[in-house]
Amino acid sequence: MATVQVGGHITLLFSIHDDALLPRNQGSRGAGLCLEKGVRVTIQETGRSEVIEEGQQMAGWNQDVPEIKAKGEVTIEINALDSESETRREIYIDLIDELRQARLLPFDTHYSVTVDIELPLSQGFGMSAAGLCALALACFEMTKQGAEYQYFRAAHHIERRYSGGLGDVLGLYVGGVELRTHPGSPPSPGVARSFHLDSPLLLVWQSSGSKHTSEYIDHPEWKTNITRAGDASVDRLAAKRWDATVWNELLQEAQAFGRTSKMLEEPSRQSMITTVQSIINELDLQAHIRARLCMLGTSCVLLPSKANQPLRDEDLNRLSERLQSMNLESALTKIAPQRVS
Repeated sequence: MATVQVGGHITLLFSIHDDALLPRNQGSRGAGLCLEKGVRVTIQETGRSEVIEEGQQMAGWNQDVPEIKAKGEVTIEINALDSESETRREIYIDLIDELRQARLLPFDTHYSVTVDIELPLSQGFGMSAAGLCALALACFEMTKQGAEYQYFRAAHHIERRYSGGLGDVLGLYVGGVELRTHPGSPPSPGVARSFHLDSPLLLVWQSSGSKHTSEYIDHPEWKTNITRAGDASVDRLAAKRWDATVWNELLQEAQAFGRTSKMLEEPSRQSMITTVQSIINELDLQAHIRARLCMLGTSCVLLPSKANQPLRDEDLNRLSERLQSMNLESALTKIAPQRVS
């Protein structure tokens, strides 16, 4: 048995690169944040399948015919904030099958999987990627077969099969505050770098405003606007040293991306971010807090205006209470540690 927690991932800006034939080459360039809150997965073996055809010793053959066993069963229990989670069972079953095909899990073993999701789905918090990575790493922890990157690569493959996040798995692979300069699965062809920033943050979302990622990345007009704006931002950021000194430029690029890509023009997003900003001003916190859109939900994240001045929990709790009175949900979390530089 093994239990692994993987935090979510927020994309602040990105470009779409999903035209490659192989899923490992599909993905996005972009920048974002890894979160402490996310998905906890527990997996345990519950038995082995029965033999459906006995092996045979064949006279005159230099190799026996092996026994054939049935494929092991997988049961999934999902505990989440919304009922949409019930439609996500297949992604976890498909990941188990992917790992079996890669000979990282035995074919005939039965598994019981429990998935605890701490944040809402389809709000830009990377819950599908976090769940896949948590299950993949739990399998690695349980079996110690192969190398860790193979499990991240399998998670990326399944994420793309379901038109989920383009770069969430690559972002989670490096952790912290990340910049993805080359699209694809980790550790290659996808390339990303990261730095650590120690600060709490507040996630804010409108519960009635979620959309699946594919509604944007599969739409030609959205795809063109997003990719043009995202590639320009990534090119500018990639030319800089990627550490805490780039924080102000990252906030500026995220703001510019929201306008240039026209993501900020969508009425539900515009209304939400306007309401959030008015509450920040009302509580006289505008000098310390920056609100930025999360891609691709009707959601935003409240971040420190300066890298060396972490936000205070008491200020974020005040904001959370006020946001609730305006029918906006929120959750307090932190930026997750850097995993790979």
